Amino acid sequence: MVAALLFDLFETLITERHATPTRASALGERLALDKVAFRTAWKRQRARVVCGKLSFADALLEIGELLGRRLDSQLVCRLSDERRLEKAALFQRFDPIALGVLRQLRDRGCKIAVVSNCFAEDVDAWPTCSAAVCFDASVFSFEVGSAKPEPHIYLEATRRLRVEGPVAMYIGDGGDDELLGAERAGLRAAQAAWFRGERGGLPPRIPRLLSWSAVLQLVTAG
Repeated sequence: MVAALLFDLFETLITERHATPTRASALGERLALDKVAFRTAWKRQRARVVCGKLSFADALLEIGELLGRRLDSQLVCRLSDERRLEKAALFQRFDPIALGVLRQLRDRGCKIAVVSNCFAEDVDAWPTCSAAVCFDASVFSFEVGSAKPEPHIYLEATRRLRVEGPVAMYIGDGGDDELLGAERAGLRAAQAAWFRGERGGLPPRIPRLLSWSAVLQLVTAG
């Protein structure tokens, strides 16, 4: 029985496949910093931003200090706003087929949550997404201080949905070891392969879902 579904956000509910987002790791040149040094420093800071220990803007300012340059705070704010707007645009292109399936799941009594590793800027516009009303809970890493594949972020979602792990299934494209992480947290897992295709290296017990109709079939089958 599947009583609850937990969905990854990027490359599962929405995609950047047809967009050209600015990667945080590539901002060195715009900040007038050495590109290689910036990328190395950013890799160390990213986990802190994802877990809400540091804002995106503050991370950039700290990297500037680390690399011996006092950054223009207005420029840093602009970069933060640009990221927010780029992510917001993705929510306006939500797939109508996916939206229809989510509504059917709700009609069947299935509880739904979104679980995402993200910055605050990445999901600032989530409430404006047409699909947001279909979700019973939104669990974002920067808010809960934990990121996939750590068990806490999955268990926080099941706690908010008031379900136990064995009746909950996590669906994601497979990044960040999220599928095996879900299993380690006591949930079932399935791979969302409609945007990026199947990822290799996953055990055969994890189903590959090639379309949103497969999600309905999976829930019906239990």
